[in-house]
Amino acid sequence: MIKIKLQNRTYKMPKRWTIQHWKDIMACDMDNPLHWAKIMSIGFGEPYHKFTGVSDDSLLLGASLILNRLNDRLPVKMIDFTTLNFGQWVDLDIWFVNGIEKHLDEILETLTTKKIKYIDEAFYVIDQYSNFRISTYRSYSGLFGLNDRMEQEDGEQDFDPQQIAKGWYKIIVDLSDNNLSRIDQTTEEPLYKTLSFMSLRKERQLKEEQQKLKQQRRNDLSRNR
Repeated sequence: MIKIKLQNRTYKMPKRWTIQHWKDIMACDMDNPLHWAKIMSIGFGEPYHKFTGVSDDSLLLGASLILNRLNDRLPVKMIDFTTLNFGQWVDLDIWFVNGIEKHLDEILETLTTKKIKYIDEAFYVIDQYSNFRISTYRSYSGLFGLNDRMEQEDGEQDFDPQQIAKGWYKIIVDLSDNNLSRIDQTTEEPLYKTLSFMSLRKERQLKEEQQKLKQQRRNDLSRNR
């Protein structure tokens, strides 16, 4: 257990924090010294006024220790990600690009078999699914036209999460043959079945386009002669 001594009083840091603790801490601005006392109050579970007279150096140290401890991970039971349906994959993808902190509850409800209370378990789930997500995008890089979708998200300053949501909806509508009554059926299809179908269809379309281009070139060559 981590302890910190401030103004002749020792404070014990809890072994674990709940998801709500994490949300409250994340609502603070670590770059703002005025928020350090609040982070300490939340992290140590003590009244705010106990930290108002503490030096900035001490508050910074304590707040930094709290944020560092938030990197802890604890394994927890999850669903088999390969059993996700296409609609769940799309929802998760949109939630991830829009910000995990905004959709943590929905993400955990989709990926776990029990109610998650502690943030170390929640982060473990997020890490495991992030690896699965990256692996899936790399496996179907030809389908999505990307060598690495994650690099695009991290590298583009003008990356617009809303475009991802619109793009997925267009795909769903297309797979449903523009039929509203088929959308639910489409989203309930197994993930890998849907991605494999999309991949094969794209390969076929590319071959057809290449054949048309070759034929066009032959026709142009014949006319020039």
